[in-house]
Amino acid sequence: MDARPVNPSDDREAGPATLPTSADVARRANVSRATVSYVLNGVTTQKISDKTREAVRRAAEELGYRPNRAAQSLAAGASRIAMFVVPSVHLGELSLVVSSQLTARAAERGVTLIAHFQGPTSRPVIDVAQDLRPRVVFSMFGLDADTTDWLQEHGIPVVSLLPDGDQAGPGNDRSGWLQVEHLVSRGHARIAYADTTEPGLEAVARMRRRGVVDACAQHGLEEPVYERFDLTAHGAQEKVRSLVGAGITAVASYNDEVAITVLAGIRRAGLRCPEDLAVIGVDEMAINGSMEPPLSSIEFDVSAIALLYADALSDILDGDPARPREASTTRFLEGGDEDVMRVVVRESTG
Repeated sequence: MDARPVNPSDDREAGPATLPTSADVARRANVSRATVSYVLNGVTTQKISDKTREAVRRAAEELGYRPNRAAQSLAAGASRIAMFVVPSVHLGELSLVVSSQLTARAAERGVTLIAHFQGPTSRPVIDVAQDLRPRVVFSMFGLDADTTDWLQEHGIPVVSLLPDGDQAGPGNDRSGWLQVEHLVSRGHARIAYADTTEPGLEAVARMRRRGVVDACAQHGLEEPVYERFDLTAHGAQEKVRSLVGAGITAVASYNDEVAITVLAGIRRAGLRCPEDLAVIGVDEMAINGSMEPPLSSIEFDVSAIALLYADALSDILDGDPARPREASTTRFLEGGDEDVMRVVVRESTG
């Protein structure tokens, strides 16, 4: 049985709140449910008078009726839903801010963005996609091969900012490259890479480390010395003394948390930053300016990332097959000056 329309003048005892249906709208507008569907879904192939269209829209507004977009997607095969896959990787506020801005930009095109958080107990992306039939799947990092293949086979484009977890370079996560370029500009020729010991971050850490290694090779430097730092700073001073004793003058860290751990090791070892050892992180945490010394870092331009995703979404909605279905920093580099990352310079690198 259809839900009874809400009537403010109805003085009968109110029951549990129910959502209005298209049948409620049809009764109030005195039209068929098919007419309601045609009007609210913007169908132009049916001859419906302007007066009737206005009556349907007014009835829907008065009742607070909203079409079931998921049901429409399943029936029509043309979804107005997009998925944003949030990885189980600590990225500070990056994923939250990007998804928030992308939600607003998607809404401008009549698309609802649904965030799917990955984790050990979360549903597989394929299962969620089967239920939602999204028009596109966004992700910060490339999805696994099986998931990507399934989505492509079902005509669902995948848009990844950093598509390849095993390669690094000017086309994807350039954080390591930017770290090395900055350190070299400060006169450093012996660089170390400080990795995280946190579980679940191996793919991103490998990608960032690859960037540091490749950038050093590009500048004709020795391969960076590799060291891992526990966020408890246990043994950090011994590792720092070992690096300085080996002639290392600067450290490119996996992220700001690791960089702060290196700073703690420098202090405990009785050394100075940046005089004895310079340090730079990634992610640009709000606390960086309050560190001693203030920490240099690589900052992601979340507005640029959201815009890049939004451009890809527009391409897909507009049916432009010539545009690539993969977003990456390459599109900014080809433009010349813009990028999704930049160096924030503070005293930790001189």
